[in-house]
Amino acid sequence: MAVRRSASITPGKRASRPRRGECAFVRRALAPIPACLALALIAPSPAFAQTRDVNFAVVGKHAGFEQVGDGRPQRLYYSFFSEIFLADGTPLGEATLVRPDGREVPFTDQRQVVGPVRDQILLIRGDRRYDSEADLDESWPDGEYMFRYRPPGANEDVSIAVTLGDGEYPGGPGVRLEQKGAEVRTDSVDPMLDLVVRFTPFESGHADPREICDDLIFVILRDEESYKVDHSGRPFQGQRFMLYSDTERIIPASALAPASRYTLSVEHATIEQTARGAGVPVMSTRAVTTALEIETLPPLPQIMD
Repeated sequence: MAVRRSASITPGKRASRPRRGECAFVRRALAPIPACLALALIAPSPAFAQTRDVNFAVVGKHAGFEQVGDGRPQRLYYSFFSEIFLADGTPLGEATLVRPDGREVPFTDQRQVVGPVRDQILLIRGDRRYDSEADLDESWPDGEYMFRYRPPGANEDVSIAVTLGDGEYPGGPGVRLEQKGAEVRTDSVDPMLDLVVRFTPFESGHADPREICDDLIFVILRDEESYKVDHSGRPFQGQRFMLYSDTERIIPASALAPASRYTLSVEHATIEQTARGAGVPVMSTRAVTTALEIETLPPLPQIMD
């Protein structure tokens, strides 16, 4: 029988914030397990088995901003996206997103593409960028979205629902750069030094009352061909990542090359609702991203003795 869950957030006390890079469910998973439960967890369970194929899934709406130099971020567009983050080695390659109006949209397997957009995910991108919220909402309505896929070797589909509500987008974060404790211009980054990316606080960020995952921040550096050369990390994948309380990210000098151009993006992701189904965390989000171009200095001239 297909697993079908539709979750709603119930009022409760504000959750205590986990340590940086640790969602609450991870913290609980690391707590000592009573002996009476340990044997039960050893036995195979369909709910826990699913996490071997899918780490987590997200559906969201997004506002893109651009910052030129040290100017104020300016909004450029709105967009829609949905992603299923796959576990390493899983053969899962097909999934569908069921919209609130019942329309089914297939995901694209990004492991099969060539180029910088290749990734360990199944992806849906809205077919275009939108000039206004109204245009976006007309094409991708708010309401309940359903992730549906069939695990390898299973006889039934898994269906997990989450609601994307009529929320507000936070403002695009302002970004400034520092090296050796001093502010640096976007066109004068020293490739021999670590680059400190500072951004305005995520003032509307908050902890998740369901203790699945708090609001998130992502900082990504891409080269001229759009390949990611530095990423601040994703949740539910056993790596460090950033939460709403963070205000800076250090990009190591090893990620920079002389006389090169990069696109730096800082994203504030408001998690509207979280749920779990078949052992898989899912979430809906409204996210804003500020992008800016940076340039590194050319190499110093070599002096012959």
